[in-house]
Amino acid sequence: MKLVKRLSAYFIYEWQSLLIGLLLLVSAIAISVYLPMFASKLIDRLTHAYREGSQVPLAELTQFFGIYMGLQILNLILSFSGAVLLRHMTNRIGKILRDQAHAHMQKLPVSYFDDKPAGKVATRVVNDTEVILNNFFAVFANNVLINALTVIGAYWAIARINGWIALALLVLIPIIILWQLTYSRIIGPVNTAMRESYSNLNSHVAELVNGIGIVQIFGRQKYMVDAYDQDNDAYLNSQKKYLFTDAFLSWNLSELLKNLVLFAIMAMIGIRFNQRILGFSVGVIYMLINYVSRLFDPITMIVRMMTQVQQALAAAKRVFELLDQPVEVDQEASLTIKQADIDFDHVSFAYDGDNYILKDITFSVQEGQKVALVGHTGSGKSSIINLLFRFYDPQKGQIRIDGKVIQDYNRESVRQDMGIVLQDPYLFTGTIASNVSMNQAGISDQMVEEALIKVGAGPLLAKLDQGIQSPVVEKGQDLSSGERQLISFARALASDPKILILDEATSHIDTETESLIQHAMQVVQTGRTSIVVAHRLSTIMDADLILVLDQGEIVELGNHRSLLAAGGSYAQMYQAQVEEAGGTAP
Repeated sequence: MKLVKRLSAYFIYEWQSLLIGLLLLVSAIAISVYLPMFASKLIDRLTHAYREGSQVPLAELTQFFGIYMGLQILNLILSFSGAVLLRHMTNRIGKILRDQAHAHMQKLPVSYFDDKPAGKVATRVVNDTEVILNNFFAVFANNVLINALTVIGAYWAIARINGWIALALLVLIPIIILWQLTYSRIIGPVNTAMRESYSNLNSHVAELVNGIGIVQIFGRQKYMVDAYDQDNDAYLNSQKKYLFTDAFLSWNLSELLKNLVLFAIMAMIGIRFNQRILGFSVGVIYMLINYVSRLFDPITMIVRMMTQVQQALAAAKRVFELLDQPVEVDQEASLTIKQADIDFDHVSFAYDGDNYILKDITFSVQEGQKVALVGHTGSGKSSIINLLFRFYDPQKGQIRIDGKVIQDYNRESVRQDMGIVLQDPYLFTGTIASNVSMNQAGISDQMVEEALIKVGAGPLLAKLDQGIQSPVVEKGQDLSSGERQLISFARALASDPKILILDEATSHIDTETESLIQHAMQVVQTGRTSIVVAHRLSTIMDADLILVLDQGEIVELGNHRSLLAAGGSYAQMYQAQVEEAGGTAP
């Protein structure tokens, strides 16, 4: 019931459309309820005329059919208008729900996505919200409400005909409610399992698409097919269980009750007729049969639609789990970076809160300096970058920019004057221009071209007919790794950040492209603080400060010459890379 109440609360967003749609439908249902009464009058008139041996005037019949058809047409117009308005309303509510899920997802901490496959998150935002739209809002507004109003109208009409029959029918309501509650309780977990299996399928396909090249290179197609078959079998089994449970529990109880009621009414009429006490006219008998059908047929439809509602509730549970995830608590104050001085003051950090990845990290970076972070995999280089961007906050110590503790300012302002180039650049579907500017209004096409040229992407633009307006497919798969990296560099430079982060940005670039980027970076680094996570030590020889990290601790600190002279870890790594390249270290 909590999920139903929570979903129903969304109707308040479109209460005007809901109100007008319901008024139209109530009017249509009122007409449909009145039509059998109107028809019964003609039936009784014809029956009376037949008994008396007289004829009904043709004008009277014509008038009757004219009014009857007019009411039918009016009923059709009102029903159509109400149904269209309600469907339009439910589509708008579905958009609101999708927008909320998508917007909330972007406010979640990065740690939420650490163990969440992209396919599962996408399923909740797109597929599950669509199931809620089609199986709850559309069904509830367009079908359940209509049928419920029809049941009320039919019961009112029966009460007018015979109060005792109406009172007897009240006994059936608890039976139907109890049956529906039993059905909901049993089918709910089955629906949840089926939605989870469906999510696993989406996640598997998304993962395969992202890694299709690796799968084919290592010849793991059969393994992936077998793994998908297992997930697909799990989904099929959940569907079988659902179908069996649904078929077993949703048999037509209301249809049985309707037939029993009709049998009882006809039996009562027959007994009275045999006793020559005709309690009902032919027109009344017609009305009773009509209204009993109108009473139970909508109940049958409601029971059948509960299957769809249960599917929607299972999807809603998953969507609301996403919406209920706590967002990052952020501060209202905004940070304005001026000098771009950076200080890490005895910073310790653990992703899980217990096992510290960084241990008592202390260093300072002055305005315009280039600082390099080096170390083996897992030494904590990327973790320092994550803390600087406030993707995470340290458990101990402080991080300051221009002497201000960044935890005291909102994340957006902290990141506003920072730019980053990742080891594996991510390009979005669009154009080269949109990927460089990230659709920021302050970055013109001229600025985009200048940034691309500065990082050495002039030859790339020259070979493209559409220049910066050339289309880019998902992840830039139609570009080489070097070209993607150049665009990523241009993206960082076009935003003109005061702090530039290079996270092993040259590790996937060939030597010629690297030299072009190094030249461009020398030009743009003037007056800009740079932090470089380096794999190739040859790219950081001009760094003002080099931090050598090992298991989350700074084990060496200095510039290139001083670290070589010290003969420690840095000197050993440099010697190994030079020898690997076929040279001799100084």
